[in-house]
Amino acid sequence: MEPIVHRVRVRYCETDRMGVAHHGSYIAWLEEARTEWMRARGASYRAMEDAGHLLQVVHVDLQYRSPVTYDDEVAIKVGLLEVRNASVTIGYELRAFGDDRLVALGRTTLACVGRDGKLERLPDGLRARQT
Repeated sequence: MEPIVHRVRVRYCETDRMGVAHHGSYIAWLEEARTEWMRARGASYRAMEDAGHLLQVVHVDLQYRSPVTYDDEVAIKVGLLEVRNASVTIGYELRAFGDDRLVALGRTTLACVGRDGKLERLPDGLRARQT
């Protein structure tokens, strides 16, 4: 499946004293975009967790390129980078909606664990949706 684009709007509470989006806000935006990316693929975190498969973020890489401020819209392009036996790596490209300015580039790696916290294979249904 092709990447999707998810849009977020910078809320006032997500800005810092300098008036720009706080660096920590980006992580929440990635999570929101990733959740919608999975939903677009017919998967849901809730259903996976109910079945005992938990996806834990084990790595985040985020390169900030250009600031955004209160009420700016950010378009987040989300796509699959890699699927392994027990993990998935997802890439993100954040651009200012309207002027297409590159805001940030990122990636997250999520490992699949059971309720006991032990690493396990990605469920077949999820693997099939990712490839």
